[in-house]
Amino acid sequence: MSVFSGGSPYATVRDIADGYIITTELTFKQYKPPDFQSFLFEADKLLREIRGTQPAVTDIEGIQKRQRRIQRVQQALTIANNVKARKR
Repeated sequence: MSVFSGGSPYATVRDIADGYIITTELTFKQYKPPDFQSFLFEADKLLREIRGTQPAVTDIEGIQKRQRRIQRVQQALTIANNVKARKR
């Protein structure tokens, strides 16, 4: 059974970025070290992908959506790293 709510690390990170999953410490409670490693890898990859796509300067809604996605993924990375460090 997978600990990832989306079925895979990439799907979980994508759902977090889109706001379907709210991350807390309990989200990462059952993660083992390999799970953290794959989650953090996919989160970094998606973060680079989001940052690589720039909406037009006049597209205010697109800019806001991009910033919210970046913020959600960055927050998930911070929480995951803190939980991982505490589990050592």
